[in-house]
Amino acid sequence: IVVVFGAVVAFQPSQGHVEKSTVINAPPSAVYKAVNSFKDFTVWSPWSKMDPGAKYTFEGSESGVGAKMSWESKKIGTGSQWIAESEENKRVKNGLAFGGFDGTSFAEFVLTPEGNGTKITWTYDGANPGITGKAMWVFMKGALATQYEQGLNDLKKMVESTPAVPATSDTTKVAPSVK
Repeated sequence: IVVVFGAVVAFQPSQGHVEKSTVINAPPSAVYKAVNSFKDFTVWSPWSKMDPGAKYTFEGSESGVGAKMSWESKKIGTGSQWIAESEENKRVKNGLAFGGFDGTSFAEFVLTPEGNGTKITWTYDGANPGITGKAMWVFMKGALATQYEQGLNDLKKMVESTPAVPATSDTTKVAPSVK
């Protein structure tokens, strides 16, 4: 068993990658608004359900590049994420730092119009340094994929239940001039 596990670990990639997608029945602008801010992150995040008592702090701007969220929890650990890149209605890339681990990982939301909705693809990319990193990845990969699926399902529910803001149009009527 030890030899088999050692072989499995040895063949793990030095860079971990997870990718999950779903289609949300809303325009890209509505989905973008939800992922370009950490304001509602705890509503749909799978990790907030793992520890509802986690402490979150927010810094920087409310949305877009510079927005940052940090967390402290006995169950989910400590860390932070920040919006590193943001392209309106197309993608948001977050940097991730986890307490006790060196380096930065990245999560990205890619939005693609699909029919009357938006396909959202959530990716994770991070280093698996050395044998320890590769061994952790054996266990983390499946758990992270499951958490991403849960998060996307909850994001879908949240966005689809939010009333759409109607597009503004000029409805000003001008009264006829009186002479």
